[in-house]
Amino acid sequence: MKNFCFLLLCALLFACGEKKSSDNAALTQLDFKLDTLLIDAGEEFFYLRDNLWLSDLSHDGRFLFNYNRNDAVMEKIDLDQGILVKKIQFEKEGPDGIGDFISNFSLTADGQFIAWFYGLNKIFSQEAKVVRDLKLDKLLASDFSEYDIYPMSIFESPDDPNRFFGFYVRWSDMSYYLMDFDLQNESFRKIEIPDMNKIMDFSTDLLYDGQKMGSMGSGAYALSKGNQILVYNNCFNEVYIYDAGIDSLYRKGLEGPLLGDKKTYLPPKEVEGESNQQWEVERKQREDINFGSIHWDKQNQRFLRLSFKEKFGEEMMERRGYQPIGAEVFLSVFDQDFNLVAESMVPELHQRPAKHFVKDGQIWIFENMDDEIAFIKLSLK
Repeated sequence: MKNFCFLLLCALLFACGEKKSSDNAALTQLDFKLDTLLIDAGEEFFYLRDNLWLSDLSHDGRFLFNYNRNDAVMEKIDLDQGILVKKIQFEKEGPDGIGDFISNFSLTADGQFIAWFYGLNKIFSQEAKVVRDLKLDKLLASDFSEYDIYPMSIFESPDDPNRFFGFYVRWSDMSYYLMDFDLQNESFRKIEIPDMNKIMDFSTDLLYDGQKMGSMGSGAYALSKGNQILVYNNCFNEVYIYDAGIDSLYRKGLEGPLLGDKKTYLPPKEVEGESNQQWEVERKQREDINFGSIHWDKQNQRFLRLSFKEKFGEEMMERRGYQPIGAEVFLSVFDQDFNLVAESMVPELHQRPAKHFVKDGQIWIFENMDDEIAFIKLSLK
């Protein structure tokens, strides 16, 4: 009954709190400046096979941590000095084991690592020692089977060391949830994100010998900002905002003058993997608008988002589809309440943005330069 009442409250708040941004006053042409920073690895080599996919920024913005999942090594990079500081060796097994694979990790306010995967919800020190086993999977076992729900993000509460938040997807029906964990009382609250499975309209299942082995076209993500958890996706121009301080959830549309409110290409529900049909569908999905990751610019108290439409030639890469030849890249600027301030093409960027983050009011975009880490720093003039 308690969970039902809470979900009913969330539904009411969602219905009453849905907001839509106005683009009437939004700027559509901005001026930009690009700088490049090359990181010095000294005598070491960077792990770049994942293109910084498993990486996160420290809360003060000074250090970037890049995880090498093959060797269980964390690379600590000082962005202010432009150097590799050290490599932190983790154990894969034993009492301080991180396992063979992690979904991802995030940094706590004091610089510790929260790592997660099926059955893994641990906090590690920068000496690669387990500081705390959160055991979130054991709490979830009362409502979900072991492999039906997947952790996509885990965040700490800024106010309560026993409160954590998780963003999860349930595979059986592709429904998305925020989990509000109370470790002191060994309980959690489940908040379903309304209508999030609508992104499956833009997703295509990949079949191998008739069995589903993956999908392409859609994705959902989360980030934390103080007591807020923000959930967004690459198919619809919107954000769901959960305010943990008052237990409210609402959706806000982010439609602007250039990008619209959603993707336009509706792909087939399934294709045979590594077939000509897959490459054709994938090309059309990537030529459509892809709404990018949302980042908080602390220095200027605003949200920044790079979105893109890729361009392709007719050349095919073996077992990888059409060769991308460029992209149209767009920057959306929102105030702290997600009101649209500007939405502009970025003519200085010609490729789909790789992993990026915001530091010192600039967007830092990763680029592999001869197997070295470099960042293209994008500034608004």
